[in-house]
Amino acid sequence: MTIVQQIWNPDDWEQFAFSLLQSRHGPLNVHKIPSEHKGDLGIDYYCIRDAVAYQCYSVEEPIDILTRANRQQNKITRDLKKLIDNHSEVHKLFVSKPVKHWLLLVPRHDSKDVNLHCAKKTAELRATNCPALDHDFEVSIQDPTAFPTWATKAAANSVSHLQLSIPEPSEEELENWVASSNELLANATRKLSKKVGPQSVDDAVAEAVKYFLTAERLLDALRNGAPDLHESIVAAINTRVRRLTFAGPSCEANANAVIGAEVDLLIASLQKAAPNLSDENTQEIAFGKISDWILRCPLDFPNAQ
Repeated sequence: MTIVQQIWNPDDWEQFAFSLLQSRHGPLNVHKIPSEHKGDLGIDYYCIRDAVAYQCYSVEEPIDILTRANRQQNKITRDLKKLIDNHSEVHKLFVSKPVKHWLLLVPRHDSKDVNLHCAKKTAELRATNCPALDHDFEVSIQDPTAFPTWATKAAANSVSHLQLSIPEPSEEELENWVASSNELLANATRKLSKKVGPQSVDDAVAEAVKYFLTAERLLDALRNGAPDLHESIVAAINTRVRRLTFAGPSCEANANAVIGAEVDLLIASLQKAAPNLSDENTQEIAFGKISDWILRCPLDFPNAQ
């Protein structure tokens, strides 16, 4: 299974998390603790009604599972110490209502070691008999899979910057696609021969196929995770396709110039339609759709002089 990983900066992750928590507890029941003045007490958001405290944390991706788990465990340990060290203020914050749950909210939870660490810290904090904590106080970790799909889609539309990490297609994926796409490969070979010549055309076609498959994977991820953004992107692409079909390429020079002009125009259209999508993802989509137009129609080039 292909894993598409969202790349978060801390501010956008907190905004995303805030939207998720509002969907869970209600907009009027989720409160933020600013960290700029005298720390955050080991809490980013809290809900008095449900006696639950949340800390948001996003590691710098991409990293391996073990490193991610270690950093999440260290974050839990550090912030729970803040919670205990400042228990009198936490008690006031919850209006003397004991906190029942403390949750680390992360973009991705994929190691049971973190669950075991949560269980360990739960036992340790219960043993303190801290008056700010409930007798059955529990430490846990959650990621967006703990929320309904509609909530994660709404949250995705609230962030100011969206960047997805898309792994390149594997050799097996490329081979499977090539085996079932003879006509498209013939199209690309004919067209790209005008760009690079017969000696290098196989490499150029392979690169185009890789761009195409990467873009399709990225668009699928956006369709599932940020449907409004996906719709805007597809509309921009379709507008360029209609223009290209009706009027032809914007540049009448050689193949390199045609591709360069069409890439620039498509990137500009995508940036206007999806300003919060990262430059890297925008370029991946543009390269992939230009490759799609080469594999299929409507993009072709003048014969080399």
